[in-house]
Amino acid sequence: MVRQAINDGNTTNGEAQGNPKPESAQALNTQCVVYVTDGEYAFPTIMSALQARKQSSHSTDICVLLSEAIPDFAALRELLAAKGVILLDVSEALASSLGRLDLGHFQGRISVSTMAKLILPQILPKHYTQIIYLDGDTQVIRPLEDLEKLVAPPGKFYAARDYLALRDLLAHGRDSHYFNAGVLKFNREGWIGEEAFNLFLTNPEACDGKHDQGALNHVAGQSLILISNKWNFPKQFLHMVDMRSLSIVHYMAHPKPWHGTYFPWTDAESRIYRELRREDPLFARLYRGISLDRKLVYTLRSMRERTLHALAGGRKRNPLEYALTGNYPA
Repeated sequence: MVRQAINDGNTTNGEAQGNPKPESAQALNTQCVVYVTDGEYAFPTIMSALQARKQSSHSTDICVLLSEAIPDFAALRELLAAKGVILLDVSEALASSLGRLDLGHFQGRISVSTMAKLILPQILPKHYTQIIYLDGDTQVIRPLEDLEKLVAPPGKFYAARDYLALRDLLAHGRDSHYFNAGVLKFNREGWIGEEAFNLFLTNPEACDGKHDQGALNHVAGQSLILISNKWNFPKQFLHMVDMRSLSIVHYMAHPKPWHGTYFPWTDAESRIYRELRREDPLFARLYRGISLDRKLVYTLRSMRERTLHALAGGRKRNPLEYALTGNYPA
């Protein structure tokens, strides 16, 4: 019953572009860029999905999966379909699996929906075999072509180093393959997500407080194929690189660019969210702001960090070059 509901909500790329084809002539895309979001992150997730649509080929579908019901779903689905983005309500399908988790592990700003990436093969329509997962707090600023061309073998997946690994590289010169789970490409067949999900269910302490990411790193073993951090670049180091060398920027941790302009990003990275809010009331109603107290804290912190960066002489030789331009498949 749940599977039928998901398939009924699915839209092929041709339909999304306003060019429906007869049922017998439809060729379903086998690759997708997929997001999973709750109501809190729906607004920035849609922003990233719209960017991904512009930066990817028409042979790759862009899907946003909702882990909970949101207002105006039908109207929003129609609006996004016209822009080439497929919106699916998978809350029913997720309820059983996510309901098994101890919600005590998901306090504050960590949503249980982050665990959905681990069980995507149970949720996505079966014709998707090559799956590119993106967190909603990303910006897709350059073409995804090279990432789309990568074919993940069964049981393998692609990911880039985490912020913690890059920080260790900067501070101590130590190379770690601890990866970030905010950008992944994997084959539906043999995806280790279910193993990671079961680990978190039975032994969450083994995940070092990192939820889905800790579980994936714990079970990855030889399944990981490391890719350049151009596909998943932490916002914390934006002042150290030329953004033209990046494809996906990950605004992990707080503050976020849809809440304002804070070092090390510029107003350009925040403006796009303001423009999206003005574009349509449906988008504007999804926006979740922050308190004046938090804005003040972020503003003061940003001023301090910007000043320290200027006193240090601004951008110098990029010690992250290895993480960006090493010998990677992409």
